[in-house]
Amino acid sequence: MLLFWGSLLCWGLLPQAQAEARHQIFLRISKDQLKTDISDLFSEHHILDRMAGIPVTGAAGEGVTILDHLPFIREGLSKKSSGLDLSLVGDLLSGRRLPLLGMLLQAGGLIIEDAIGPEITLQVLSDSLLQVTLRTKLYLSLHQILRLKVIKNIRIGIRLEQTGNKTKVAFEECHTPPGYLSIRVLEQMTPLLVNEALEWVTSVLDEALPYLLQKIVCPLATTLLNSLLEDLLHLTLPPTISGPEDFQYYVTTTEFTEEAILMKVQLVTPCGPGWRPRSPDHLTLQPLPKLAEDSMADLAFGLEVYNDILSCLYPSKEIRVDSQDSKAADLFQLLSLKEPEPGPQTSKQSRGSVRLTISTLDPPAIHVDGHTATVTQPGSLVLLGPSNTSSVSVSWSLLSKAVFSSRNQKLKLQFSPSSTAVILGPYPASLAKQEKRMEVLLLEFLNRVFLPQHNELMREQDLPLPNIKGISFDQAQVEPSKQDSHS
Repeated sequence: MLLFWGSLLCWGLLPQAQAEARHQIFLRISKDQLKTDISDLFSEHHILDRMAGIPVTGAAGEGVTILDHLPFIREGLSKKSSGLDLSLVGDLLSGRRLPLLGMLLQAGGLIIEDAIGPEITLQVLSDSLLQVTLRTKLYLSLHQILRLKVIKNIRIGIRLEQTGNKTKVAFEECHTPPGYLSIRVLEQMTPLLVNEALEWVTSVLDEALPYLLQKIVCPLATTLLNSLLEDLLHLTLPPTISGPEDFQYYVTTTEFTEEAILMKVQLVTPCGPGWRPRSPDHLTLQPLPKLAEDSMADLAFGLEVYNDILSCLYPSKEIRVDSQDSKAADLFQLLSLKEPEPGPQTSKQSRGSVRLTISTLDPPAIHVDGHTATVTQPGSLVLLGPSNTSSVSVSWSLLSKAVFSSRNQKLKLQFSPSSTAVILGPYPASLAKQEKRMEVLLLEFLNRVFLPQHNELMREQDLPLPNIKGISFDQAQVEPSKQDSHS
């Protein structure tokens, strides 16, 4: 989503031959989108797959050494190489040899059959610290005695470290929080052993499971998170934009908020010769509007910022109208205050001695009312006499619904011909009685002659949008938002 709101402006003029403006804008990546990205990334890389098939023993690390082998069974519980002594299992099931349960667990008889997840939750602990919790579901079996579902959490702390204008990602220890272990019995072969078995199993899991998760899951999870966040914090421009004289985006600060990753971004915009900021130097910063619920990310411009960017992008223009253009005949007649003379030749000679010029010295500007954006283009219509002196000048402002589109990572602004209106500015007193007629003729003339050329110019002077891996502003919706100055 692309968002405009008022009022905010931070600009600066670089001491270079070509004018360049620096504007502060804001990029927000939804916390829900970050959660989705993390879940998809972990799922794509199957970070829990290596847990399946691992024996959980009481001695930390013993299960890790045999990740790709069959469960290890000690000689005391086996007959030759045939595996587990089934007579001992029978004794266990009958409850006659409970001490063997501990030996069975120590020997690797408790196996992780499957690992599901992880389910991701995010918690903002401060503006620079985010806690990622991985909820893992493990399905374990103890030979012919129990099948269990175990839920254990893994937590990873992500810290943002700001060095100058660069934000780096640092990780706090990936760990399993103590004291939480959910165990559910799925199957039991004999009720006689359930309580005894659960006591032994809980003891073994409390000791061994945190180590296994930290050893197997944490390294890959941390690496993937680091790669994801570095991509999100790195902005690039579309491939067609390059070079030091073109647009540039720089992330200056990054912080975590309850709804998003908030990046303050400096946009460097090349401006035409003679450009000057059109807004006051100091404006009160207003809070950002709330991020839309269904928005993956948004790029937020202060209204004054965007209008100042427009003043960089759009040069002044002058359009000369052919005196023989039939579309302008009524305006020529009205502005020259002459009655039509008989005969076509006489009329052509009368209009041939004057020239009509459309001048737009000032750039267009966006106005926001609630959630509606309009665009205004000021200009003037000048009738020049034979000696190139201004005989008649009429100032006007063309208003229209602002039509935004984002294609190929570029933001374009257009006037909508079907929603235009014209407001007259100063004009000669002699035309006062013709005001209504002049408005009608001028609007029709601007729509037919001026607006097609002006929209074409605006299409050429678009604003490149930043590229972020996994997030595209193509087809983005533009949402105007008028913020109350006291909010």
